[in-house]
Amino acid sequence: LLEMLWYVSIYLESLAIVPQLIVLQRYGEVENLTSHYVFFLGAYRALYIVNWVYRSYHEPYYKHNWIVYFCGAVQTALYIDFFYYYFISKVRGSKMSLPTAK
Repeated sequence: LLEMLWYVSIYLESLAIVPQLIVLQRYGEVENLTSHYVFFLGAYRALYIVNWVYRSYHEPYYKHNWIVYFCGAVQTALYIDFFYYYFISKVRGSKMSLPTAK
């Protein structure tokens, strides 16, 4: 039972950012603090993947968990579009805005 609950929490964690990304997409313009917050949430997950790769090569008894890998990859993939517009806004020095569906 506990292992099943842990897996459910992993699935939920991978999709927890979706409502925030939808709200940001709907309003278009993103406040500076919010853009930094969401960027660092995504960077945290991306660095977690780097940690998995590092540990798998350097820890002799590292146990691979493919469900965690898959969910981490899905969560990081959800941030890719946001990362693109975040970096574009930083390069241009402008306020971050996301394209809205009209």
